[in-house]
Amino acid sequence: MSVVPDHSTAEAPPWDDLYRQGNPPWETNRPAAELVRVVEKGLIKPCSVLELGCGSGADAVWLARRGFEVTAVDCAAIALERAHVRAEQADATVRFVLADVFEFAVEEGPFQLIYDAGFYHCVRQYDLDRHLDMLWRITQPRALYFALVGADGEQAEGGPPQVSEDEIYGELGRIFDFVHLRPFRFESPRRKEGYAGWSCLMKRPEFT
Repeated sequence: MSVVPDHSTAEAPPWDDLYRQGNPPWETNRPAAELVRVVEKGLIKPCSVLELGCGSGADAVWLARRGFEVTAVDCAAIALERAHVRAEQADATVRFVLADVFEFAVEEGPFQLIYDAGFYHCVRQYDLDRHLDMLWRITQPRALYFALVGADGEQAEGGPPQVSEDEIYGELGRIFDFVHLRPFRFESPRRKEGYAGWSCLMKRPEFT
């Protein structure tokens, strides 16, 4: 059975402060290897994509240079300043938006792909229901949701929030069918071997 966090006690972390203090542990300044793998295998093809929590934009720029129509949202102004510079240097067209993801999604969508490299495993701790409601509103039947999620079972300081396989199926399975749920390693400048994660590719059922 999945566990829903106590929303009354958990709070969202101050994302902008993390960038102000230096380079956060998830910022490698290159596209996620698992994203590259999935796209190059043809499991995800160019389409309209919304990236939730894009950080300094390495994934968004990589997707744009491969033909995706990218909208990338983050609430950290410092991160988006770096993202704009990255896109300009790469001659990539990305719509970067400085906003709270939930507020942005009220007026946007639908998108054919939602890309999430760490948003879900953070937000589920304090507002899972709001996240699921947002995903429902910004997708349509047959839309894809690709999430990279911290995996449970590894004792490693400084890693992402950990989520079990059963929790992922119990939470995200309320909306999506699973194309794959496989282990991978999050890359991090703070740990050579990275951190355990789940690569979750999902599709919204055609008749919902």
